Amino acid sequence: MSKKKLSHHSFLKPTILSLIKKRKNSLNVKQIAWELKLKGTKNHHIIEKTLNQLEKDKLIVRINNYKFQYNTNIDLVHGIIDLNKNNNGYVLTDKYEEDIFIDEKDLLNSLNGDLVSVQITKHRKNRLSGKITEVIKRANTKFIGIIKVGDRSSFFIPDNKKVGSDFFIPQDKLNGAKDNDRVIVEFIDWPLSAGCPFAGVSKVLGKNNCLQDEINNTVDLFDLRHSFSDKIKRELNKLKTTISNSDLANRKDFRNDITFTIDPADAKDFDDALSIKLLPNNRISIGIHIADVSHYVKPNSEIDNEAFLRAFSIYFPGKVIPMLPEKLSNLICSLRPKEDKLCFSVVIEFNEQLSETGKIWFGKGIINSNQRFTYEKVDSILKKGNGTFFAELDLMNRVAIKMRKERMKKGSIEFDRKNTSIELNDEKEPIKIINKAPLESHKLVEEFMLLANKKVAEKLKKSIYRVHDTPNKDAIKEVSIFLKHSKIKNVKLDVKSNQLPKTLNKLLKNKEINQTILQNLILRAMSKAKYCTTNIGHYGLGFEKYTHFTSPIRRYSDLIVHRFLYTFLRKENYNITNFEKSCNHFSIKERLYIDIERSIDKFVKLKLLDQSSNKFFDGIITGLVKWGIYVEIDGGIAEGMISVKKLNNDNYFYSDKLNSFVKRKSGKKYMLGKKLVVEIDSINLHKKELDLNII
Repeated sequence: MSKKKLSHHSFLKPTILSLIKKRKNSLNVKQIAWELKLKGTKNHHIIEKTLNQLEKDKLIVRINNYKFQYNTNIDLVHGIIDLNKNNNGYVLTDKYEEDIFIDEKDLLNSLNGDLVSVQITKHRKNRLSGKITEVIKRANTKFIGIIKVGDRSSFFIPDNKKVGSDFFIPQDKLNGAKDNDRVIVEFIDWPLSAGCPFAGVSKVLGKNNCLQDEINNTVDLFDLRHSFSDKIKRELNKLKTTISNSDLANRKDFRNDITFTIDPADAKDFDDALSIKLLPNNRISIGIHIADVSHYVKPNSEIDNEAFLRAFSIYFPGKVIPMLPEKLSNLICSLRPKEDKLCFSVVIEFNEQLSETGKIWFGKGIINSNQRFTYEKVDSILKKGNGTFFAELDLMNRVAIKMRKERMKKGSIEFDRKNTSIELNDEKEPIKIINKAPLESHKLVEEFMLLANKKVAEKLKKSIYRVHDTPNKDAIKEVSIFLKHSKIKNVKLDVKSNQLPKTLNKLLKNKEINQTILQNLILRAMSKAKYCTTNIGHYGLGFEKYTHFTSPIRRYSDLIVHRFLYTFLRKENYNITNFEKSCNHFSIKERLYIDIERSIDKFVKLKLLDQSSNKFFDGIITGLVKWGIYVEIDGGIAEGMISVKKLNNDNYFYSDKLNSFVKRKSGKKYMLGKKLVVEIDSINLHKKELDLNII
């Protein structure tokens, strides 16, 4: 079992530090001993040694030779610990651009993802090192894995190796679990005097490997909010499904304008609609109409509070956990065809050359959608050159194409993203993964949604912004190394240069470069977009200001922006001071949900692969790390790993300088983009691991 060994001395250090930190007055040895109930000369000597170590570490300062106070000048920072497979970690903070390295012996009782307090111990030019002084908040309280039951003691081994420790399970907390059962455990405590955390079994899992069980286990594991309270149901019962005359006060009527929605075939919550109207002098009015959720969901109502906690809708294959109850998301707010619906609109005028005239209207309105289109149907109409509302769709598409070209010229980065969907059978089990390139209709809708979000951000003097920082300079260096290996010369990638987006776009269109690898490397170099009340712009889109306005049914941030905009248009004041915490909440939830959706997606891919009779595949190297080679097989069916152990047996070693595995005698290299044939060694569905061998 992997446990962290802590001595009695190391247990005392954080305990004494915490005690001194809480006290305004200085404390002596006797006072500390009394507080900790450690009597006797022997314990006093241990406390003195511990105090000397804390003083040496500059965590406390000595007053009058015998009293001690907390050192308020200490270089302490807060951040998230990211553990690796070597049992070391890195802490990500807002204070430093680079991560802080934490050696295994300095991890204290932290687990992966915890919010921790870190003392900087070394401050070198290219590397920061530190030690954890306190776990401020646990990232997770539930874990999934295998239990090992013994006669006197039982241990839980997490599926995820990055968790950071196995768990001790008291015999009275087994909850009926037997040896080698798959279980979910709940964290109890990790005393500093203990070698590993304590947990209790909360659920014994079944033996099936079906998709729906995996989804349900995920919901349990992350405590995803998936039901609505009786209080919410009572509020829902009071909501009217019809629109009254009073609802129409101060609203613009768009019901005579040609209006339609364009969504996936299985969508039920229609957030947005587009309208078009021809004006004199060949001008065009295009309306972007968004469901007016804020009209129905009032601040601090039970529905509103629950939506805030969820922050987003979560999408699984064949299942949705909505942010809002279905009565709102699929019925009252959804912009369904042939029904009057309340909306919040941005209406933009274009001239004969399909350029903006500068005339924009923001406000609340009412629409009646003429048509519910699917993306596939609109794409078919555009390609055929005829069909329902072809003239309107074609005109809108030409406007969208022009806007996209202008956006790229101004520094927006264009990735060739594929749309992935999973086909399920009647039992809701996966039978096929369908990868499709984005359709022209996808790009049409995207362009107008981007435009509306941008215009709202520019209109508001203060808001919640969707921000995206500049790329990571070290990760951009990896792109440069790959280009060098690919024999692409005279390309300068500088994160400080305003020409970088244009350079990246040129590279992403260069057919001489392996685009799968290049796109992955550039995406890894990109900062993560997040929500913030301080605007720094959106690097990936090339926008100076950007927000989220267009999806209030499934994103709570958009609902807040709707409220801001309505208040602003009424020339009333609104305060954003307290919304930075909300932004942090949204960003954390978004990251969690993305990771969950990716985990389920990987489960599906490996499950289909496990059922396949084919065991040999063409592959391409997509990543190299000290512990092995990542290989994407057959154009994205799945990604697996060839472990370093197998490579060492074949006399290969990892060269950090070359970012390659090199054979000692021949010099043969495995590097990014190299094609090879692999076979499946093993698949672990629960750990989402695919082990490969080179043929």
